[in-house]
Amino acid sequence: MKGTFSMDEDKIKKLTDYYKNDGLTIIGMNDSQAVNTTSTIFKKGLLEYLGEILTTDELNPTVINTFSLLMNKTEHIDYFLRSNLNLEEIKLSRVYGVVKALEKVMSNYHLPKILSNVGYMYKVCALPKEGDAKIFLTSTLEDAKEPIIIYSSGGNNLMREVGSNPYAINRDYKRRDTRPNYNYTLGKINDKRTLNKVMLGIERNFYNILSINSSSDIYALGIYVPYKLTNEEMKIIQELVLKYNDHLISLSEKYHVTYIDTCLIGNMYNRSKTNIHINSKGQIALALEILNAVYNNKFVDIKDNIKEYSSFDYNSKGSVGIMDKTLKDMKETKNLALMKEGYERKRLEEIADEHRREYAVFDEVQKTLTKRKKRYTSN
Repeated sequence: MKGTFSMDEDKIKKLTDYYKNDGLTIIGMNDSQAVNTTSTIFKKGLLEYLGEILTTDELNPTVINTFSLLMNKTEHIDYFLRSNLNLEEIKLSRVYGVVKALEKVMSNYHLPKILSNVGYMYKVCALPKEGDAKIFLTSTLEDAKEPIIIYSSGGNNLMREVGSNPYAINRDYKRRDTRPNYNYTLGKINDKRTLNKVMLGIERNFYNILSINSSSDIYALGIYVPYKLTNEEMKIIQELVLKYNDHLISLSEKYHVTYIDTCLIGNMYNRSKTNIHINSKGQIALALEILNAVYNNKFVDIKDNIKEYSSFDYNSKGSVGIMDKTLKDMKETKNLALMKEGYERKRLEEIADEHRREYAVFDEVQKTLTKRKKRYTSN
């Protein structure tokens, strides 16, 4: 694991010694920045590298990976925590999330829907194991001592709010005189309420995590400008990324969260004109960057204890709870769309369809769990 980003073996040893007596819980939430989507999505991602580096004969970290290609918005973090999903449900949702995300891609490019079934191969990365059903997200977070939270969320909310994404914005710009997409995006970017809405979602996540466990060490990943958006025409997007990171830094300071600047890593390990994510070497570099920040917090610039937050009420609904939430989101967005006109109405209809896919993910999760339960009962 050599390269520009590195960490001394002695520091890693000191970290593992620090955590070995009480154990270590690492939780990743929740967008695709920490998912390896380069040459193959089946390679290790950020959480896998972190867990691997910190595993010794005396320390075996509990790793809960909720990073997803679909369930990747700030409200999804709240839903997951509120419903206390178990690790089996989380892993299944990651697999079905890839399938549903690919279905959208196939639809956009007018390709057969069946091609999205290749996403089921993601089980290689997120195959439930025996005992996963007994590991619960919120309960584990609540009971952990100084859990490490890798927080990467808000970027997908921002893309949804502005009505575009790095894959579409260049095309929208080129067609701005004939289609409303880019001008809609421009208007949303220039509206201060857009970024404020996203930051409110992030702040709610910080507050809820710390309400569950005030000793949580949260490491918030900033966002970077993908290589494909570094051209002069995309300056408006570049400025938006800077504003987003500035707001995230301020919010991190307020909640004693450690901000992780990903711009240098993004520039070094994302040079693709088709993919907006860092490559495998970038995932390793990011893992080491975070571990250096963890070391600094524990042994160099030790943080003060954070104030106590209000209690966080959660239930045991699991995937059924997520279905309830996403179904409600879909219905409310559909009703709101009926009150709008033109392209704004179309955008809300698209978001409602996104909520439909979110519901479908956990509908599949629930069906799978029911089938397994019946199989075990019959045996």
